[in-house]
Amino acid sequence: LMSAARTEGRAWERLRDLTDLFGNRLSGSPQLESALRWAADEMKKDGLENVRLEPVMVPRWVRGDESLELVEPDGGRLVVLGLGGSVGTPAEGVTGELVVVKSFDELEARAAEVKGRIVLYNVPFTKYGETVRYRGAGASRAAKLGAVAALLRSVGLPGLRTPHTGALTYRDDVARTPSAPIPFEDADRLQRLVDRKLKVVLRLHMGAQTLP
Repeated sequence: LMSAARTEGRAWERLRDLTDLFGNRLSGSPQLESALRWAADEMKKDGLENVRLEPVMVPRWVRGDESLELVEPDGGRLVVLGLGGSVGTPAEGVTGELVVVKSFDELEARAAEVKGRIVLYNVPFTKYGETVRYRGAGASRAAKLGAVAALLRSVGLPGLRTPHTGALTYRDDVARTPSAPIPFEDADRLQRLVDRKLKVVLRLHMGAQTLP
């Protein structure tokens, strides 16, 4: 097996076809269904026995259209990519003044500033296990204090203004608010504006929804 992996390209070709032909394959999506049928057909062509598809019921989260705009100062569009499982915004989006924090401790210390605002967790990446908790719990921690949305610096290494997404977990005892990562570059830009004591207002639109 190891020798074949080093000398043959079939595994790489299969991966190429899976990603190029079908794109992202979220649970319950048409792309995933097509990819599963393709995989079953390829396995049958390979001569495998007892290949079959089985029905599985899963919730289906749909990303929808997304945008993030720097309203004040008038700075145009920023890059955003909603977290898996996030709720969407109203059709008109949510608009709020920005509060930037670098830890949950700072969020709690500035609790009086959070109500009605958008929180940005501009948390420097250390280790994945340490930093990813802001992605999972950040929305509910901010919502508990009255925030209308939560943004976070992408968890990972710099990526040429590419946001790195993932999933969040909502608390049952707190209102669900939209949450999304933004790239390193945009997080640092917003940090610089806030550090200069400028009023920063953002408008976030997310068309996310979870279907049965």
